[in-house]
Amino acid sequence: MPLRAPPSDDHASPLLDVRGLTTEFRGDDAIVRAVDNVSFRIGRGEILGMVGESGCGKSATSLSILGLLPAPHGRIVSGEIRFAGQNLVELDDARMRRIRGRRIAMIFQDPMTSLNPYLRIGEQLAETAMLHLQLGKKEALARAVELLDRVGIPDPEQRSRSHPHELSGGMRQRVMIAMSLLCNPELLIADEPTTALDVTIQAQILELLLGLRGERGLSILLITHDLGVIADTCDRVVVMYAGRIVESAPARALFERPLHPYTRALLRSVPRVDRKISGRLETIEGLPPRLDQGPFRECTFAPRCPFVHTACRNGEPALVKAGDHRLRRCVLPVEQLP
Repeated sequence: MPLRAPPSDDHASPLLDVRGLTTEFRGDDAIVRAVDNVSFRIGRGEILGMVGESGCGKSATSLSILGLLPAPHGRIVSGEIRFAGQNLVELDDARMRRIRGRRIAMIFQDPMTSLNPYLRIGEQLAETAMLHLQLGKKEALARAVELLDRVGIPDPEQRSRSHPHELSGGMRQRVMIAMSLLCNPELLIADEPTTALDVTIQAQILELLLGLRGERGLSILLITHDLGVIADTCDRVVVMYAGRIVESAPARALFERPLHPYTRALLRSVPRVDRKISGRLETIEGLPPRLDQGPFRECTFAPRCPFVHTACRNGEPALVKAGDHRLRRCVLPVEQLP
């Protein structure tokens, strides 16, 4: 698919507005700051991609939004998560449950571990409809079959009587999408929704998500490490490293000219058919920093950066504007990037 055009950037009243979010996990001997002063917005009907290596804070961000951090070790230390103007951080569990699943839904990475192996598919979907929409069982089952049909599952009435292990990986992922759409949510958080799928099924799932955005005006936070998925699907992208956003830009601008050394390294590590085959993929040397060893006194990417210089060692750079609708966390002047 071609790169998507940049959105209109009309975010005067965003659906989701995350401001200065900091999330920590406390162990017996250490504190891990998994999300460190992260801010971003998602407009209505917009798809925002969140990309980065494993452990960079993507999933911790999504769990923070949903109020699903594992207690008592995980907690939001500071910041705001404003959804339709309401700060979710201030809500108690009961009020958060009324939003979670109904107005904000999530597709988890592995549908096999998210679905109950003992219940039939239709029963699991109907249970959600009965809980959030107060439907009777018969009406809820009919709603489940309707959603299974909408997400492209053949013979949905028969499949609603199947158990999860009787379905393929792609069909189980479609079931998870159907479950997330039962209550017509305004925001869908998709955490690595295509990771375990082959490329054909992956394309079908992404096409389905784009179609739902077009039909319902659904806003989507798409979390992935796959830059190809980001290019095919997203309007804007935030790139995370070591718990922080290091670059934010419209998708087309990010792929045409990345302005952070980490983003550039990520793009170079992706196999491409238009490059001369050299026998090996380009890699990012070194390892990400351990997040239990902060606060950091230098740029967290400095030990791995090919452009590192003295200024990079003088504290963590701020996230600053770098042209229209773009942000970057780097002291290297843009004109010095090759």
